[in-house]
Amino acid sequence: MLTAICYGIMTMKRIKVLAFGFPALLMTFAAAAQTPIPPPPPSPVILGPVNVVTPTPRPPESDDPRPALCSAPFQTGWQAHVIETGDTLSELLGEQSNLSVTQLAALNCLDDPSSLPVGGVIWLPPAPADAAPTHCMTLGQYTGTLPCLSAPQQVTGAQQLFEGGMMIWRQDTGKIWVIDNDGMVLVFNDTYREGDSNPTATAPNGLFVPSRGFGKVWMQLPGNHEPLGWATSFESQITLSVQAAGRVSYTTYIQLPDENVYALTLLPGQATGWWVKLTS
Repeated sequence: MLTAICYGIMTMKRIKVLAFGFPALLMTFAAAAQTPIPPPPPSPVILGPVNVVTPTPRPPESDDPRPALCSAPFQTGWQAHVIETGDTLSELLGEQSNLSVTQLAALNCLDDPSSLPVGGVIWLPPAPADAAPTHCMTLGQYTGTLPCLSAPQQVTGAQQLFEGGMMIWRQDTGKIWVIDNDGMVLVFNDTYREGDSNPTATAPNGLFVPSRGFGKVWMQLPGNHEPLGWATSFESQITLSVQAAGRVSYTTYIQLPDENVYALTLLPGQATGWWVKLTS
């Protein structure tokens, strides 16, 4: 009997303990569920090298419209040049073939390509990698400045002097120039062939009748062989120094053996042109 009573008392204590202990256990689990789990630490990021970018020079942003039009100072590789007395854009441009004097002037905000502000600064393009040294023709008695665009070309030809001018034949072109003392040039093809007849005219004492190619052209001149008249010397073989006045110029400088220099302007396909004697 006593044993049963004791067992009953112990059983009641266990139930009481369970009754009071189970809610506490539930509260413990609930609190654990409400506590956030901290995230794992982030993996370190490995950064590459920093890219350093060199900014391209740009015209200043302002109300001044010139930088947008005259962009020479902002062209990559162009160099500043201080203008000295006697400088010309043609000489400064050198062997550049993809830029004209007019374009260079416009890119540098120059009003007049032929009048450079001495002491001012302009910007020039870099010289081509394969640029050849410039050459200036030695122009005998001429003391002015002519362009140094290319080496003078030595051309074989012939010359004959007349009362009113001269005739010149160029072997390289097969042309005969009739140059009169009034500044005009007539251009003829040399059609003479061996066996062709020569003029039969008789010249006054001390004068001569031209022959061969010169004679054939002389016979084609109007009137009394105007404007040349009679020859004052025999035909002679010569070597001419020839130099172009520009990259696309119609003018060519011609130096004769007597060191006289002429500027001849001839349009392609035209039979007439102009010449000016540069030496006195």
